[in-house]
Amino acid sequence: MRTYDIFICMRLLKTIEKLIQESEEQYLRGIEKGLPLDEVDRLEENYQKSLKLMDMLETKNRSHKSKK
Repeated sequence: MRTYDIFICMRLLKTIEKLIQESEEQYLRGIEKGLPLDEVDRLEENYQKSLKLMDMLETKNRSHKSKK
């Protein structure tokens, strides 16, 4: 992997980690504040999508490493 590719992957990883953290915080705050169920469901969905992004990136990295 070239240095540029590693840099891009690291930036992407940090961005996704930040998304996960922010979406989890929003979800938990929504529960604590007693938001309507449909709003809490939307926040949970956003959190789950951000976790899925991380899983996709990790899967791609594992498959890329195994091809070497």
